[in-house]
Amino acid sequence: MRLVEPASSQIMIDSIIISTIGLHDLRSCIAIIPQDPVLFRGTIRGNLDPANEYTDNEAWAAIRAVHISGALDTPTEKYNKPPNGEYSDKGPWVEGVGLKKWVKEDGSNFSVGQRQLISLCRALLWQHKIVILDEATANVDSKTNQTMQNDICHEFKGCTMLTIAHRLGTVMDSDRILVMDHGQMAEFSTPDNLLTNKNSHFSQLVESMNLNQGNRL
Repeated sequence: MRLVEPASSQIMIDSIIISTIGLHDLRSCIAIIPQDPVLFRGTIRGNLDPANEYTDNEAWAAIRAVHISGALDTPTEKYNKPPNGEYSDKGPWVEGVGLKKWVKEDGSNFSVGQRQLISLCRALLWQHKIVILDEATANVDSKTNQTMQNDICHEFKGCTMLTIAHRLGTVMDSDRILVMDHGQMAEFSTPDNLLTNKNSHFSQLVESMNLNQGNRL
């Protein structure tokens, strides 16, 4: 995303060095689902499509694909007129549902898992060919994690997925796995090749994970 410019070497996409093009051109081709999902104060529609480039039907198709529609069925807040007829200064009072549901500052009226699914929905709607998942399921429960993994597997088939993860199950279906060790590349191969080599870092990590799970059982 070029939040930090490389000190050395270069990153290329389709033979284009990304440091030679504008930030808007680069970032408009990449979707990112971060560990801490970001939502902005406004409507769900405004969060999914801030530039108003997609139709309501396209937005709803993405919402249904990630199974988040249930969280949009009730309004964020509903104003109840006090008995004395005087309005309080609390607000805003937004009774919309669906795409008009109000999102509070930082998405505080949604759980972490729901915010993560909305971020996934946004990436799906934008249909960018490169999708980065930066520890996207680190802070969600196992049910939400499974939902996200299924959605990612089915909905992003035509995309290049870059997944940064510590949960090994998150990357088992990847085409290639890069194992980092002290900031350096230790291994880079298919999951099968790495697992076949019992001395590989990845194989030992998987074995350690299985042993720890066995001990907990």
